[in-house]
Amino acid sequence: MDYDAVIASLRPDVQRGLSVDDTVVALHDAGLPLAKSIMGLAQLHGLPFGDAKFIAAGHPVWRGIVKAAEPLHQELEDYAEKMKGGGNPDDL
Repeated sequence: MDYDAVIASLRPDVQRGLSVDDTVVALHDAGLPLAKSIMGLAQLHGLPFGDAKFIAAGHPVWRGIVKAAEPLHQELEDYAEKMKGGGNPDDL
């Protein structure tokens, strides 16, 4: 199911009181990737994007993906910090 179809299918459930946590699970179970799940959570519940990101990425259904991405995230932060100082990215 594509993003728009997933959001359309969940909107009535959210209007009937589907919780934020249950929405995270439903978005995950529908096969949306984490980034699209964050967008959907923000859209369906009217949450600020930062709050939706915190809630979705911290939810147990995404724990494995988030944990696996930590080394890459750290590498990107190190690269950005190096570039702030005018460093050479090849030195990393």
